[in-house]
Amino acid sequence: MKPIHYGWVIVGVGVLVKMAGLGFTRFAYPLLLPGMRESLRFNYVEMGLLSGSILLGYLLFSLISGVLATRFGSKRIVIASLFCGTISMFFIGRLSEFSSLLFFAFAMGGAGGGVHISMTTLPMAWFKKDQLGGALGIVTGGAGVGIIITGLLLPYLLSTLGGEAWRECWLLLALLTLLVALISFFLLKEKPFYPNTDSTPLPGRMEFSLTRPKGSGLTLRAVFIIYFIFGLAYNIYITYFVAFLVEEVRLTGGVAGAIWSVFGWMCVVSGWVWGFLSDRMGRREALLWNNGLISVSVLIPLLFHHLFFLGLSAFLFGATIFGTVTVIAACVSDEGMEKRATLYGWVTLIHGIGQFLGTILGGYLRDLSGSFHFTLMVSLVGFILCVILTALNRKG
Repeated sequence: MKPIHYGWVIVGVGVLVKMAGLGFTRFAYPLLLPGMRESLRFNYVEMGLLSGSILLGYLLFSLISGVLATRFGSKRIVIASLFCGTISMFFIGRLSEFSSLLFFAFAMGGAGGGVHISMTTLPMAWFKKDQLGGALGIVTGGAGVGIIITGLLLPYLLSTLGGEAWRECWLLLALLTLLVALISFFLLKEKPFYPNTDSTPLPGRMEFSLTRPKGSGLTLRAVFIIYFIFGLAYNIYITYFVAFLVEEVRLTGGVAGAIWSVFGWMCVVSGWVWGFLSDRMGRREALLWNNGLISVSVLIPLLFHHLFFLGLSAFLFGATIFGTVTVIAACVSDEGMEKRATLYGWVTLIHGIGQFLGTILGGYLRDLSGSFHFTLMVSLVGFILCVILTALNRKG
């Protein structure tokens, strides 16, 4: 019996790391926000500042953690970030003063940024280029697992444990994150024993060589520009799609939540599918098809308000969203630079700035026009622009 290549153990632990480090630290807050606001008697401005603090921490430490991972190793930054997330969630669940909560919200966002950068770059040393996209895609799907777990578990706990249930929810998430940190400490390894994964066969894998067509990659300049526009466009859809369903399409909260859950389930597999495709057809070609389908997913609710088409929109968006994240990470890895963790930190920082501007722009356009249609149209234009830029760019 052939041994399992240890890179797949890294990938399996990576799913858990992304689940806790991203799914819990970044995507649990919107579900706990109503209970926290009512219990702490905060206004929406204060709750918005807490949310902004999480994003600010994520942005800053996306860059800082990349530099630290280059210097000290990705494994150490993964574990340190998970412990930071554990401590932050514990104190958020115990404290009531706004200033203290603001600090730990910032720390929790920073932990998410540290986990994302270091856990994305760690598998790059374990896989060859023609297998890396699929491996990174599986790891990226961990964030989708976190979205599903919080979406199923937290509403149930909030409805059964009473008015202070949000505190118990944060404590539970902290304990789960601590468990993942301990697993990571024992199972993650920085590098394989052989120095060059590009020329060393992986045990248990059939060897083959792929010859991609010339121009199947993307230049670094294009990666930065496309990922910035993508961040702006996709955060508009993510932030305002459910509000669009409830306020303009007039769906109930339960129906809108059910449609959105389709998005969460598809996030689990989207990264792996598009990572696998990018290994086979090339990064540029996969990104071209990916952003084309995302454009269709945003166009659908602008034209049709039937439940089937709204569900199809969420399905296509979830099936593609982490695909771009995976392909961009693979493009950075293809550069073969020793400081690729630092480079990926810069790429993610630019992406995060796009997300931040997308949230502000989407809300401004909604208030200006009185409708989410104009907001979604801007998102659509952004994705179409990504398609055009990808089509025009050729590396080599």
